Amino acid sequence: MDESNITFHPSEGTENISMHRNISTQERVWEILTPLWVIMIISFLGFCENGIVLWCLCFQIKRNPFTAYITHLSIADISLLFCIFILSIEYIAGFGFAYGFYYYITTTLSIVFLLGYNTGLYLLTAISIERCLSIVYPIWYRCHRSQHQSAIVCAILWTLSFLMTIAEYLTCKDDSTKEQFDDANHCQAMLIFIWILTFLIFIPLMILSSLILVIRIHRNSLRPHSSKLYIIIVATVVVFLIFAMPMRLLYLLNYHHWSSLLSQQNHVTIVLSTVNSSINPLVYFFVGSSKNKRFKESLKVVLSRALADGLRPRSQEVGMSLDIAETIF
Repeated sequence: MDESNITFHPSEGTENISMHRNISTQERVWEILTPLWVIMIISFLGFCENGIVLWCLCFQIKRNPFTAYITHLSIADISLLFCIFILSIEYIAGFGFAYGFYYYITTTLSIVFLLGYNTGLYLLTAISIERCLSIVYPIWYRCHRSQHQSAIVCAILWTLSFLMTIAEYLTCKDDSTKEQFDDANHCQAMLIFIWILTFLIFIPLMILSSLILVIRIHRNSLRPHSSKLYIIIVATVVVFLIFAMPMRLLYLLNYHHWSSLLSQQNHVTIVLSTVNSSINPLVYFFVGSSKNKRFKESLKVVLSRALADGLRPRSQEVGMSLDIAETIF
């Protein structure tokens, strides 16, 4: 055998291997960066949408008990979207998982992200339950509902969300100075408590009350305007269950450290959760807009129609203007 056949191309194989590695590395980079860019775009658009809705709720639309909940829900979504947008920038820029200053920024943003997520879950449950009570026990509800009940409930839910988020971080964070056995036991106990609170209390109550609202929507099919409020509640609950629940399931089934919020295995659920927080303003718009005047009415008119509280005495349903109906509370 000619020795030149053996010794003439030693570098060719090395070049092929190097080229293959470069192609694999580039594909790997694009697999990581593409979801991050998608998250950035969706979160930015959702942030703007919720910001517009929040501005209209605070300065353009007459307040009622339902708009108070929607205002706090928009704040929770804005917090979540802002944090995930900044985290995406950090990871694309290469600051993710860094120690020191960037580590604390990443941790803080992750905590606020989960705070917004938990608050959104609790608020949606409260909205569904309150509307359900107004249907099942209308007289009792009108007589016993206090003027500041929405504000009080929102404050309680924000406090609960804050305590749950901080407790989850303190018990399940990665801390090498703590005993691993005790740390694992505390984290496991905390996750079990979150399972019970989320999937045995809040989610069943949300689904049950939403089913009652669906029945109400079916009965009110001849009066579509009075059903807009219930359609919005049911739609936001369904969107939350489809898009937001997978993220919480992933973290509870296979909990990761807080610094891995945007790790590759979490990209799909983070994208879905971002969509959930961005889509609510679109629900308000399409439910509140008139089919014949869609994209022609002002946002104030559309939101006023969509978020109008339909709880009023039956005698006032005929012959009264929308302005009077909106000021019952």
